[in-house]
Amino acid sequence: MPKLVRWSPLALLALLPFILAAVPRQTSPPRPAPAAQEGDYVGMDQCVSCHEEEVAALKETNHGKKGFEMRSSRACETCHGPGKAHVDSGGSKGTIKNPAKLPKDEKTAICLGCHSRGTKLMWEGSPHDTTTIGCEDCHSVHKPKTEKAQLKAESEPELCFACHKQKKSQFLRASHHPIREGKMECSSCHNPHGSAAEKLITADSVNDKCFECHAEKRGPFLWEHVPVREDCLNCHDPHGTNHPKMLTVREPFLCQRCHSDTRHPGTLYDQSAINSANSRIINRSCSNCHQNIHGSNHPSGQFFLR
Repeated sequence: MPKLVRWSPLALLALLPFILAAVPRQTSPPRPAPAAQEGDYVGMDQCVSCHEEEVAALKETNHGKKGFEMRSSRACETCHGPGKAHVDSGGSKGTIKNPAKLPKDEKTAICLGCHSRGTKLMWEGSPHDTTTIGCEDCHSVHKPKTEKAQLKAESEPELCFACHKQKKSQFLRASHHPIREGKMECSSCHNPHGSAAEKLITADSVNDKCFECHAEKRGPFLWEHVPVREDCLNCHDPHGTNHPKMLTVREPFLCQRCHSDTRHPGTLYDQSAINSANSRIINRSCSNCHQNIHGSNHPSGQFFLR
């Protein structure tokens, strides 16, 4: 059995420097950049002396109104940072922050310093945030073309269509939501700054969004049509189609994607049947009889006839 070695207190004290040297040292975290002092700010009047045109344009925007002044007394320096070094150097480049030349994340961080509530609450991690899109890709601080939200385009749909060209082509089709007519905007259904729902929908689900306008389709119904309750997009494309009521497929082909059994009248309406002389050439739409296709409260409405 090994013999235990007893260390005297003096021997342990002598070994203490070697023990401490063997323990890994914790590096202190980097010190944050020193905060700007009160004397580092020069005020908007100093900015006007050189940038009169930019300041005049800013005063015509939301950032130049009283509400912004009450929220931030720094005016231009709220976004551009302290201007004392810039003034002392005679306006040298690099002595003041230029958001237009900053990386996307840094530009966005400046905006989120104020715009981090309400509809912008869920920006971080949203589909637009995780791409190369930043705030200034859609909004203009100094020279916006649209007063509402200071957009860079003449209208909100025009701005969205710059990237979402497929959706633009859909809104040019015969049946569409009234975006082109100016009665709706993309933000009527979507929140470009982020949402907890899919496709940036401003509701808990697609159906909940549709029911905000189409409340008569909500129910509850005694007889429910399962595809309707599941998802409105099973039958409709909200961005537009060439079929009535924004249906993804024209009737009866739409219905026969599910109802393809041998019952009444189970056979598909193929081209040969349509061209031949038969009773299905005229009035061959399922909804001619099944009119309450979204659901029925009639005791005899099992087949949505009434």
